[in-house]
Amino acid sequence: MFLASLAATLIVIPLAAQTLGRPVTVTEGLGYFPVAIRLKNGDILAVLRGGAPHIGVKGRLDLVRSTDGGRTWSKPWTVADEAEDDRNPALGQLRDGTIILGYVVARGYDETGLRFKGKRQDWIFEGVYLTRSRDNGKTWTKPERSQTTYDFYNGKGAISPYGKIVQTKDGAALMAVYFEFHDDRGNESYVFRSTDGGKTWGQPALIGRHYNETGLAVLKDGSIVAALRSEKGGNLATSFSSDGGRTWSTPTQVTADREHPADLIQLSGGRLLMTFGERNEPRGARAVISSDNGKTWSTQTPFILANDAPNGDTGYPSSVETAPGRITTLYYRVDDLKRALETSKCIAVLWEIPK
Repeated sequence: MFLASLAATLIVIPLAAQTLGRPVTVTEGLGYFPVAIRLKNGDILAVLRGGAPHIGVKGRLDLVRSTDGGRTWSKPWTVADEAEDDRNPALGQLRDGTIILGYVVARGYDETGLRFKGKRQDWIFEGVYLTRSRDNGKTWTKPERSQTTYDFYNGKGAISPYGKIVQTKDGAALMAVYFEFHDDRGNESYVFRSTDGGKTWGQPALIGRHYNETGLAVLKDGSIVAALRSEKGGNLATSFSSDGGRTWSTPTQVTADREHPADLIQLSGGRLLMTFGERNEPRGARAVISSDNGKTWSTQTPFILANDAPNGDTGYPSSVETAPGRITTLYYRVDDLKRALETSKCIAVLWEIPK
């Protein structure tokens, strides 16, 4: 989302997901990089990129809501749209009801607003901005830049939060943040911690080197699972923390190349669900299950959630459980690369995991 091959040794047999009706078009003409969460009141709230395709100074962040488990959706409304490019969101709700939205502001576009000036190392990412809502996403605080995340890379390189913001058993909020350094460090994935309800962030802990977009899930036993996208190849690897996200195990590869990025949720029955974008044919979105807290996955028999994407500009699925075993997964798709913004859409798949 920054502007972000296994040799075949096993036969993979994808399974068609047990869908609950036809896929639902959430938005058209916008909808990149959805992040969906289920609020305490039962609503699904999702943040999307609009206003521009992958690159564009008019990029903004919109919200959509469903009050019926994903069958119908509100019209989008804008939550972040300043003069520069607002992009790459992370979203979560704490136990006290506070919703936290993190994102970055990118600038340095040329006069067309469609290209960055200079080389990649000249692009400017102004740190992570945070805004909060106490009324289920209707109103938000004035966005403030996290000085700690900015100072960590001193504005040199790219930075982005990603995925769901989660809360540990001791009440700390965790946000996955990755960096693209312009030296031999390359991509690095970290988790930042907030102990004041998302107002300030610090205590960066390295999850993995040469990884970027990282999904997080806090399990019922208090341990944390991370699913990281590799810098090269674009496969997914998992890492684990048993101390609240302060230290992490060495990442272990789970998916093949071009299967990324990941979203993680623990289901009410205890199993762990990973959904991810599929850039290999048939393109779209897939899901795998773990019954042992992420140690092993059903990668030999993944569920196909979508397989009709006409090109690789697709994926970024994000899922919520609306009832035991019932899942709503949002992903995006672009139908015509020459008219990327006009033909982009966010789609919701309502499906059920077999018992």
